[in-house]
Amino acid sequence: MRVSTSQIYNQCMSGVSRSLSDYMNVNDQVASQKKINAPSDDPAGMGNVVNLRSYDRNLADYYSNTQYAGSLLGTADGLLSEASEVMISAREQVEQGATGTYTDDQQQSMAVNMMGYQDSMLAIANSEMGDDYLFSGEATDTAPYEYVPGVTVTGDSPAESDFASFSGELDNPVIVEFTSGGTIGTDTVDYRYSLDGGSTWLTGTMDSMAIPPDTTMELGDISVEMNAGTAVKAFDSEERSGSQFVVRNSLQYNGADEAMAVNISESTELEVNSAGSDIFGGVDPSTGLPYPEPNMFEAMSDAIAFMWIGDEGGTAKTLETINDGYNNMLIETSNIGAREEKADFTGQSLALTRERVASAISDEEDADSAQLTIELSRAEYIYQAVLSSTSDVIGMSIMNYL
Repeated sequence: MRVSTSQIYNQCMSGVSRSLSDYMNVNDQVASQKKINAPSDDPAGMGNVVNLRSYDRNLADYYSNTQYAGSLLGTADGLLSEASEVMISAREQVEQGATGTYTDDQQQSMAVNMMGYQDSMLAIANSEMGDDYLFSGEATDTAPYEYVPGVTVTGDSPAESDFASFSGELDNPVIVEFTSGGTIGTDTVDYRYSLDGGSTWLTGTMDSMAIPPDTTMELGDISVEMNAGTAVKAFDSEERSGSQFVVRNSLQYNGADEAMAVNISESTELEVNSAGSDIFGGVDPSTGLPYPEPNMFEAMSDAIAFMWIGDEGGTAKTLETINDGYNNMLIETSNIGAREEKADFTGQSLALTRERVASAISDEEDADSAQLTIELSRAEYIYQAVLSSTSDVIGMSIMNYL
């Protein structure tokens, strides 16, 4: 068989190309310290690496959620510890106000102190971490609480459900007493109100002859809309009977009813904050009525109202609800602590799992440095040998065979 010069040349160049390719591949592995730099290097190994990296990204998301949850829950836990201290002082103040051994002026001073405790609790309930409110449930961008006018019925009537709405803002409670009886919207009813704790009084009238009949009470900066058909009686200050109420601040909850939750595993969610209404209570904006007991915020507002008018018996009635609300807050604090511990434990487990995944990826794609050094020397030797032999073969002519 005749072998042409072109065949010899092509075979020689093919050998040079293969040896150079092997040498470059090993050189790339040395540079990257990885034995898989392209899918063609090891298709099966590259598939494993892709799957492992995808799994690690999921783990990274779960781990990030545990750290986020731990931060929120840890901050909330610390804030509720502060709230506990505030409520201990508030509870002691209510106990003092219920003893019956203080003058009306002293009772009003206690009410002012209670308003200070209420301000402190509002600041805690509206706390943020970054841009997220801690006690507004899923509505993390909404401040959970704000002051709105509310009412404490301190006489025999009317009932809380007889108040349709309130508007305006107030600094101190407003005492309201009816000076004549009748049915609102049917009879003309007179009332008086005090903006300074009973030192001075102003008067007003709801005129039944107006069109439509007048059912609104104007109390300085506050307007109170009553339901037509509400029966009231003239208040007797000596007997403390009849229709009397105090307009004071309530804390309205504007957050969500459900806590915000994040995934910390494929099948596990963890609540990372709390619905403030479950801890502090307050007023439900959808109904305008207080949340069910134990409603700590509303009990504090009632205590302020009773202290403001010097009603020790009324103040004493609020103490049980304040105690129940305080105990409920402690239970919620324990619940937050348990979730914080779960986030920490899960985060540690995820960190260990990610280390194992990283090790598996390394085993699949990282190269052995010592082995690479040997392979690089071998590939270089082969390449140089092929170059040398190719040079000798190509340099031959017919004269070499004569």
